Amino acid sequence: MTSKQASSFLVRLYHWRWEILSLTLLPYGVVVFALWAGPVWASVTLGSALGLAVLRRRSVRARIQAVRLQHRLRATFPLLRLRPAILWSRPRGGDIVVSLFGREAFEHLHRKRSVLAAACGVPEVYVDRHPRYASLVTLTISPTEARREPSRALPPSNVVPLRVHS
Repeated sequence: MTSKQASSFLVRLYHWRWEILSLTLLPYGVVVFALWAGPVWASVTLGSALGLAVLRRRSVRARIQAVRLQHRLRATFPLLRLRPAILWSRPRGGDIVVSLFGREAFEHLHRKRSVLAAACGVPEVYVDRHPRYASLVTLTISPTEARREPSRALPPSNVVPLRVHS
């Protein structure tokens, strides 16, 4: 049985940064701005922000999906007995790229790709090493069935060709 290491307060804050922003800082900022600017400027700013969100709805939807997949991965890692730190998730093209810190996690994640894909609700998850930094692992989560790439089917090795970082 492995012992669970307690996370520091700063690590927990980093992991929950989106929830903290959306539930506390964002409403507080809106109220403070509305009180400072007055009702006319607050209405103009709110209208322009909503208009911009409507115009950029694809990127907003992709960013929300990236955060949602990050939460699903965070819930799945303890079941796999792994605790890699999720550094960032970002949409790229039609895929979601999640950057992880954990050198020892690469082989284990590569073996458990089907579990990760089932947890995220996608057909395939690609696990790659970062080409420059050995301690970083990159998960490419594709919501659509991709064509077969022979280099992706190989077992893990030290050199994995990457399409994401080029």
